[in-house]
Amino acid sequence: MKSFNLSLLVIIVSTTFSIQVRASDDLVLNTKGGLYIHELKDYDLSSSVFLDNQRLLAIRHKDKNFLIYGIPYDSELGENSLEIKINNEIRRLDFNIKPKFFDTQKIRISSKYSNLSLASQERVVFESNHLKQAKDYWYNIFPDLKFTIPANGIVTGRFGTKRFYNGKAGNPHNGLDIGAEKGTKIMAPSAGKIILTGHYYYNGKFILLDHGMGLKSIFIHLDEILVEKGQLVKKGELIGKIGNTGKSSGPHLHWSLILNKTYIDPEYFLNSQIIDYFSLKVE
Repeated sequence: MKSFNLSLLVIIVSTTFSIQVRASDDLVLNTKGGLYIHELKDYDLSSSVFLDNQRLLAIRHKDKNFLIYGIPYDSELGENSLEIKINNEIRRLDFNIKPKFFDTQKIRISSKYSNLSLASQERVVFESNHLKQAKDYWYNIFPDLKFTIPANGIVTGRFGTKRFYNGKAGNPHNGLDIGAEKGTKIMAPSAGKIILTGHYYYNGKFILLDHGMGLKSIFIHLDEILVEKGQLVKKGELIGKIGNTGKSSGPHLHWSLILNKTYIDPEYFLNSQIIDYFSLKVE
């Protein structure tokens, strides 16, 4: 599987978007960076669902139990399958990954971030491993899936956008970028536990927030971090302020959402009717 590093907003030579998120009718679930939703029949939520020894998100909604699986961006289109394990029983789930159009952005970045010194390379490797360990953390609580937008501003980059940095192809964008003035408040989009904060070479100042059951948010390029590791936060609680730290050429918030250790499009969780939409679209 290809690595999918955090891509960070810099100067964008393309159209910006309004803060309004996509309507649920425009969302394609079974796609790269999307979600596979499956009703779990004859299943008790007291049991855990596993995929290759990794626990997956399972929730109860309207008297039904659902598996919600984040589809990796580098998945092959067409027919796919999962073999999940519940109480030592193996279940094969077949589903189809549909194509989706992703925009293209041309971005200019400082040579500091395109031609790394040996010391900077070593730092990036260390920080990447450190973040990976934090993402392995399991917070055993059911998440509130009706998220709110974490900051006011304009959407300057969406998930999956194909990016070219100084003319060279880079990794697809793995989050939602919100441009705003430095110091703009960042609110928790859903309740959770702070499991890591820090200042990385690429990310700048960042916060990793665990919403439970393998669903995590990471907020990067911050000017201020207003929470501490281990702190519990409520939906809408102030956690930081927008900045321009790390690999960034202008104040903005990069928000990524992680599910079963893969990056998914945050906009799937920003529609107030999304849970009901899930219920109608399950396979």
